[in-house]
Amino acid sequence: MGQAHKLKFYTIAVFLVAFAALDWNIGALGIAAPYVDPVMQIRAQDEAPMVNAAETMARPGADWATPRVAGRLFLYKPPLLIWLAALCIKIFGYSVWSVRLPAVVFGASGIAALFAWGARARSLPAAALASGVLLASPFWQTFSRLCFTDVVCAASSAVALAFAAFDPELLRWRTRAGFAVFASAAILAKSVAGALPFLALILFWIFSTSRPKPRALLATALLCAAFLAPWYAYQLRVHPQWFWAENVQSQLLGTGLHWDRNSPIRSLPVMYYLQRLLQMDPAALLLALAGFAGVFGMRKNPAALLALAWAAVAVAALCAFQAPTLPYLVLVLPATCLAAAIQGPKWFDRPAPIAALLLALFLAKAAGAGQPWSMRPAAPPVPGAAAMDAYAALHRPNALISVDPDDQFYSLTIPLPRVRYAVLDPSGILPRFAPHYAYLGILVDSREFPNLTQLQPEYEKRLRSWGLASMEPIASTITMHDASELAALIDGSPSTDFYLPARWLSFAGESHTVKPYSQDRVFLLARVIK
Repeated sequence: MGQAHKLKFYTIAVFLVAFAALDWNIGALGIAAPYVDPVMQIRAQDEAPMVNAAETMARPGADWATPRVAGRLFLYKPPLLIWLAALCIKIFGYSVWSVRLPAVVFGASGIAALFAWGARARSLPAAALASGVLLASPFWQTFSRLCFTDVVCAASSAVALAFAAFDPELLRWRTRAGFAVFASAAILAKSVAGALPFLALILFWIFSTSRPKPRALLATALLCAAFLAPWYAYQLRVHPQWFWAENVQSQLLGTGLHWDRNSPIRSLPVMYYLQRLLQMDPAALLLALAGFAGVFGMRKNPAALLALAWAAVAVAALCAFQAPTLPYLVLVLPATCLAAAIQGPKWFDRPAPIAALLLALFLAKAAGAGQPWSMRPAAPPVPGAAAMDAYAALHRPNALISVDPDDQFYSLTIPLPRVRYAVLDPSGILPRFAPHYAYLGILVDSREFPNLTQLQPEYEKRLRSWGLASMEPIASTITMHDASELAALIDGSPSTDFYLPARWLSFAGESHTVKPYSQDRVFLLARVIK
C-alpha cells in the first residue's frame, strides 16, 4: 500500500472513531440542556430556535430558502445548518439525534482533516496529537453534539484549508473546487466568521514562496461567489430590510463588534477565553504553548506555513470580536492544535510518547467525568423543559404565556398551539437590541397587549412590507417593566394559559385555575377553553 493510500485509510479510520466518540449517547441531554459555559452554568439556549427553524422547514410545503422561528423570519445566520438538520428530519424523522447529526458529522470531519493535514505537514504522531487533543476537548465535544453553527463553520474551514495544504499552489481544479465548496459552507454556516479560510489563504500567499498564482486565487474566489450568490442575492432581493436588520445590523455590527456591558461575563473577552481554556482545556493550552515555543524554528514546508497562517487569523479574529461567548473558541482550537503540533518539539514525531500522552489524557478525562475539564461537562436537566412536557401532555387548545421562562425556550421545540414569552425588562434593553421586533409588533409592551386587536392591522401591514404575510409572530414576546404589570396581563387574557414563578401567584385573578407544578412554578389554566 502506497503512502497516499495509507494516509487515506488512516484518515477514514480517524473519522469513524471520532464520529463514534462524538455520537455516543448524544441524546442524554435534551434540546438546549447542555452547558455552553459550565463554569458559569450558561446553557445552550440558542439551540431551541435552531431546532424550531429546522422542524418548521421540514414540514410539507415549507419555504426552504428562508428559515423561520415561531413564525418570524430568522436571518441572523445563513441557513446551512438549518437546511442540513431539516434534511435529517426528513430522512430520519424528528429526534434529538437527527437535529444534532449534522454537527456530529462535521465535528468528525474536522478532526479527520486535522489528522490528514498534520501527517502531510509533519508526521503521523504529530497528526494524532493534534486530532486527539481536539477530540478530547470539552469545547469540541460539546459543540459537535449541539445544533449549533460553530463546529460546522470550524470543520468546514479545516477541510477547505486541508485541500490547499495538499496543493498549496491551487494547481488542480479539484483543489479549487474543494476549497470553494467548504469555504462557502463555512460562510453559509456562520456568516463573516466563515471568511477565516480566505484570510488564512491570503496571509499564506503573502509569506509563502509556494504561493498560488493570482489567476488560481481568482478562479477559486469566483467559485466561492457562485456558491454563495444565490442565497444572498435572493434574501437581498426578497427580504432586504429583514436581512439588513438581523444579519448585518444586529449580528455583525451590534453583537460582533461591541462588548455587551449587560452580559453576565464581566471580564474582557480575551481574559475570559484564557480563563476558560485554563479551567476547561489545559491540554489544548499546553499544546499551544509547547508548539509555538518552536515557531522561530518554523518548518519551511507550505502545509506547515498554511497551518500557522490559519492559527494567526483565527486568534486575531477572536480578539477582534467583542462579544465574549465560548462557542467562538471552537473557531480557534482546530487551528491552534494543528499549528502547535506541527511546530512542536522533536519528540512529537515519536509514536510511543504521543500514544502514552494521549492515553493519559483520555484516562484523565474519563476519571473526571462530568467536570468542566472532562470531555463532557455535566448539566442537570432543565426544570422548565419537564414542565413544558407535562403541560403539552394536557393537550390544551389555548395559547400559553410563559412568564420569566425557565425552559431555555425548549417550548419552541414541542407541539403546543401557541407560546408567547413575558419577560421583565425594566431598562428597555430588548427593544434596543432588536428594534425591528418592536416596529413589527413581534415584541410588545404588556400595556399594549390587551389592545392587540386594535394594533394588529398596523403590525400586519408592516410585516407584509417586510415580506412576511403572517400574523403568527405578532406579540411573540411581551415585556414588563415590573412584576406588578402581570396582574393586568392575566386579567386581560381570560382565554390564555400562563406558566409563571410561584412567587407571583398573588397576581392571579378568578379567571384561571391554579395548577401547581413544583415548589417554584405554577400553571394558571384558563377557565375559558379556546
